[in-house]
Amino acid sequence: MGLSLNDLCVRFATPSGEVLAVNHATVSFRQEEATGIIGETGSGKSVLGLSILGLLPAAAVSGRIFLDKRELTALGEREMCQIRGREIALVAQNPGTSLNPSLRAGRQIEEVFRLTGAGRREARARTLALLERMGFSRPEETARRYPFELSGGMRQRVLTAIAAAAQPRWIIADEPTKGLDAVVREQVYDTLRLSRREGRWGLLVITHDLLLARKLCDRIVVMYCGRVVETGPAPALFAAPRHPYTQGLIASLPHLGMKPMPGFSPAFTDQPSGCVFHPRCPYAEERCRREAPELTAAGEGSVCCHRCA
Repeated sequence: MGLSLNDLCVRFATPSGEVLAVNHATVSFRQEEATGIIGETGSGKSVLGLSILGLLPAAAVSGRIFLDKRELTALGEREMCQIRGREIALVAQNPGTSLNPSLRAGRQIEEVFRLTGAGRREARARTLALLERMGFSRPEETARRYPFELSGGMRQRVLTAIAAAAQPRWIIADEPTKGLDAVVREQVYDTLRLSRREGRWGLLVITHDLLLARKLCDRIVVMYCGRVVETGPAPALFAAPRHPYTQGLIASLPHLGMKPMPGFSPAFTDQPSGCVFHPRCPYAEERCRREAPELTAAGEGSVCCHRCA
């Protein structure tokens, strides 16, 4: 059982022209694994995740998305509402705006249990038990608090609890450590690790936090300018990245010398010809400027680079 994307494209109409935010992405995710989707800001990671849930009403989506044998891109809005939360849940990017500020934290988790058929007392008991499993030492006190009374890490854990409450088969965590300090990032990592123990769901972690991806994930998908440029097992990919872009990302980590990657990602409305990464690539040749490489199998993963073909 798994989740797979086949030639997925996501387009937005803008005053500057059409933006192809996800460009012919073909990739599969295994339910027994945690997969990290990494890349710079604007690489298309979040758009890819939201397209799986059908949460991009302003976009034109083509290609196919499968949950096992069901084609999600062929389902209507009513059918997708039965998928969201129950089978695929989202831990949204910003807990400060994703939680309802006028409802206590416990009430927001209880609502999920009530929607799945639990009575009020059962929903309350299950909420407190879930908060305790999520690492809250005083679940009753946490449940009584409003979101503004919780720290950033606590709000992120509450969001994860909401996603986990319906026991979905998949959880998509969108930038779970964005804007958090080192201590809170560690708390979020512990929460996601606990959530994997809590259930048997597949986990997609959309992040620019490479340390989180390395510590938490079994496999990695690297995106650049809407394209999947490399995939592979996390240990192998971080130890020996194949694509020059992946090499640049990893070389920028502080413990590896924090070597900055030259240049900037091009605008989606002004993409270079050939390989989209060639203006920043130290190995670019004439072929790279003329021909776009294909994503091809490489070991236990894949890579989109002429040098590795």
